[in-house]
Amino acid sequence: MKVIGLTGGIGSGKSLVANIMKEQYGASVIDTDRIAKEQMEPGGASYREVVDYFGEDILASDGTIDRAKLSAIIFESSENRIRINEITHPKVLVEVQKEIEKHRRLEDVPYLLIETALMIESGYDFVCDEVWFVFASEDRRRRWLIEERGYSPEKVDSIFYNQYKAQDFRQRFSKVIENIGDLGWLNEQVDCLVKDCNRI
Repeated sequence: MKVIGLTGGIGSGKSLVANIMKEQYGASVIDTDRIAKEQMEPGGASYREVVDYFGEDILASDGTIDRAKLSAIIFESSENRIRINEITHPKVLVEVQKEIEKHRRLEDVPYLLIETALMIESGYDFVCDEVWFVFASEDRRRRWLIEERGYSPEKVDSIFYNQYKAQDFRQRFSKVIENIGDLGWLNEQVDCLVKDCNRI
């Protein structure tokens, strides 16, 4: 089994690539965003520490963390972003490692993808055999976030300002998927990377 990190900025097309890998190559995908969200639910691994640090003002009336309130606080200062990452990333990594070991034990999939926008910040790459960076232009990502996710231009600006830039990913990871064409072009690039991966 090959463990492949799948990274890139928000809206770059990571999920598209993940779907290709699932449907055409039998891959399983670990979604680190999903794990992080589950761990911030009441009783989850990160919940108490996040509430203790950021205060009960981030809670909704039912005791769950109001993600919009938390996001607003996180993006208002680098200190808050660093702290939320310090709280959540190690706990997500523990779960990721459990998933890797489970699939290795079962030998049930040829490829296991770790999908995350935060590969650099989290350090998940050290558990991967290789990392693929999915690139899309800022204009394309901006359109998708506004039209498909309903984000305001201001929110998109804030996200782009606080995330690593494409050149940072390219300097760190040499295997790049250019999401700048149609689905056929994306499929061709994935196929080339899969073949290359299997030569190792």
